[in-house]
Amino acid sequence: MKKLLLGLTALTLWTAPAISAQEITECDRLASHGSDPDKIAPAVSESGMNKAAAQAACEAAVAKDPNNRRLRYQLGRAYFYDGKFDKALPHLEFAASAGGQQAQFVLGYIIDGGQGGVKKDLCKVEDLWVKSARQGRFAAQTSYPHHVVRGMFKGCRQQADNAEAQVFLDAAKKQAGDYYQKLLVSMLMEEFATYKAKK
Repeated sequence: MKKLLLGLTALTLWTAPAISAQEITECDRLASHGSDPDKIAPAVSESGMNKAAAQAACEAAVAKDPNNRRLRYQLGRAYFYDGKFDKALPHLEFAASAGGQQAQFVLGYIIDGGQGGVKKDLCKVEDLWVKSARQGRFAAQTSYPHHVVRGMFKGCRQQADNAEAQVFLDAAKKQAGDYYQKLLVSMLMEEFATYKAKK
């Protein structure tokens, strides 16, 4: 009986998911985004990506680990850069729903611009960006107040009030790395202060 239990334990370990959370796959090597906090491999730019190879690698990785938000985001990214928008969106949506802050920002960015024929829906953008900003994504922390000041979320449930939008900007200021990021945050903070004063 003891041998049988040991054998079953070994079998259970052997049949565990093939890709662990921190196992670097070929998908990671070919499709990691530099701003993705989930990334575990060096970044690959859009222009430097071998899109066909990245898609093949990420399809294989996702087949082994379909609930991995990092891999799903990277597959969506590889499809999107190749103009395969219908294939990209389900993977980006999965990664965003699973809490990927990069996927949340990027999907909001795509919807905001109506890219790839996606229907523009500012309330969905608001929802995605507030989630991403709350997790600390610089791009969302700056884009959210930028849209608020311009009244682009009017008619939406607008989940972050002015106090929280200010928190986003304060956090973005601490994160700002280069001259242009610091300049962007400074300009947005001035805009937002004027906006709040008028309220």
